Amino acid sequence: MSGIPEIHTEKASDYKRVIVGGIFGGVSPGGVEAVVFSEERDILKVLETDPPSGGRIAITRKVECELIISPMQMMSIHKWLGDKIGEYEKLFGHIPSPEEVQSRGKRTDRDQ
Repeated sequence: MSGIPEIHTEKASDYKRVIVGGIFGGVSPGGVEAVVFSEERDILKVLETDPPSGGRIAITRKVECELIISPMQMMSIHKWLGDKIGEYEKLFGHIPSPEEVQSRGKRTDRDQ
């Protein structure tokens, strides 16, 4: 016996896929409490006008779950995400930070 347990995996009956629109939360004595939400364009308002008006798009934000993440898991997730960011950028190029995107928008506004 090697002492290494055999691991079996299965999906929970209520498993679902969430396209993350954002995450927010804060630090607690147990680590981090993070709430994950999704966002979806609600085009029904667009279709309620004749002709359809793109100016009436609404966003539906749905709170999907709350994650309680221990300090050790925070470090593990941090490393994992860092590795995935590196892999992604090697394949697809630089991912701009929110500040870079915002500064591009400001430059565009001034240039017009």
